[in-house]
Amino acid sequence: MGRSRGLVNLICEYNDALSDSQRVKMMKIMGSNPTNTVTVSNFAEILGISQPSATKHLKILHSVDLIIRKRVGTSVYYSLNLNAIDQYHQLLETAFIKGFSPCPYAYKCEECPETDTCA
Repeated sequence: MGRSRGLVNLICEYNDALSDSQRVKMMKIMGSNPTNTVTVSNFAEILGISQPSATKHLKILHSVDLIIRKRVGTSVYYSLNLNAIDQYHQLLETAFIKGFSPCPYAYKCEECPETDTCA
C-alpha cells in the first residue's frame, strides 16, 4: 500500500475496492481455490461477465494490494494477498476501538501527531 496514508484513508481505500458485489465474489473465488490457479477467463466464466469486466474488477482489487498477480507464460493467475487482508482486518478492529474513544485533539486532524493511527 506504499507510504502511510492514515487509518481512515486506508480503510476507505479497502472499502471502496470491496464495494462491488462482483469484486467480493472474486475474493471468495480466490479464497476457495489454491494459490495461483484462477485466471481472468475463470472469473468471467464463473461470474457470467465479460473478460474486460473481470479485468477491470481485478485491477481495482490489485490497486489496493488485496490480490497478487503472477504471470506464468502467457497466463496471469490471481490470488489473495493475505498480508493486506490481515492489515485490513486489523485496521477495522482499530477503527472500532478508537471510534468509541474521545479525540484528545478536538478533531483537528492537521494538528494531531497520531494522524496515521487515528479513526
